[in-house]
Amino acid sequence: MLVIKQPGAAVVTTTEAKRDLPGAFKVAERMRVYVTKDGQPIGGLVSLEMMHMLEEAMAQREARRASRASWPVRVFKLGEEPDEAQPGNAEARLGMMGRLARSAFAFRGEDGED
Repeated sequence: MLVIKQPGAAVVTTTEAKRDLPGAFKVAERMRVYVTKDGQPIGGLVSLEMMHMLEEAMAQREARRASRASWPVRVFKLGEEPDEAQPGNAEARLGMMGRLARSAFAFRGEDGED
């Protein structure tokens, strides 16, 4: 591992990181650690505490993605939508907009009379 004294950083190759990951994390607690592969920068290491926070955030992201997998979604090309994709006629859809607008104003604590 190459340690740069100023401004306090280290460079580690992917091979070195794989060989001694705990050691690389120990250095990352004191300074930035940049990871390179084939001489090109590809990322950086953070402390174990930060790594746990990142893992938790990624797990939460995956849980949200999995929960959305069951959403009923259909995709149509513009102009090829089936008739049931737009419920009712234009008058009915306009009526839905009124309810939607009133709900939005109520949510903001306004009466929407302006």
